[in-house]
Amino acid sequence: MTAVSIAGWGLVGLVLAFVLRIAVQRSSPLLAESGRMAPPVVLEAATGVLFSTLAWRIGSEPALFAYSWLAAAGVQLAAIDFKARTLPTKLIWPTGILLALLFGLAAVLQHDAYPLIRSAAGMLALLTFYGALYFLRPGGLGGGDFRLSGLLGLAMGWAGWTAVLTGTLLGWLAAAIALLVLRIGRGSDASHDIPLGPFLITGTLVAVLASSMS
Repeated sequence: MTAVSIAGWGLVGLVLAFVLRIAVQRSSPLLAESGRMAPPVVLEAATGVLFSTLAWRIGSEPALFAYSWLAAAGVQLAAIDFKARTLPTKLIWPTGILLALLFGLAAVLQHDAYPLIRSAAGMLALLTFYGALYFLRPGGLGGGDFRLSGLLGLAMGWAGWTAVLTGTLLGWLAAAIALLVLRIGRGSDASHDIPLGPFLITGTLVAVLASSMS
């Protein structure tokens, strides 16, 4: 893609983030009570940068639309989890359904069903892993994180099994480091200040970008 195309795609991301912020803010009672998700332009700028970076790394491949949607929705979900300590099911499900449809479209356009099958397998693998953590250790993992894992497994599965493993490990590692820093600064109660969702989403996006470099 040309520099103009990359910049233009970043602008699309900025506009989409603005629309999503308004829609999410109005649809979530928790956010209405706790205030705006982030300072003005922060989410829009982050989404625009991610769109441009994805366009630069992935190019004009059909999967760009799916990963761009993941970036746009992921920024919003991360902001919600950071602000309200929750990942609303009514936002995760539509995000996952549209992501699956976009990957399905990419498979049709590429005339290759294998990445889509691997994507579904990645989703099932992470749902199984996080489901075990959720049900075997009650209170150790939120239901929103469990549902989010399916969405992220779908995205990383398309990129490959290395991305599934790398993205998951990066997310947990980043969360562990943040928890350690907070515990050093605030004491043992700091674990309640760590939302897992933003770290899992970040790990996924990093893994997707890294896989596109190979």
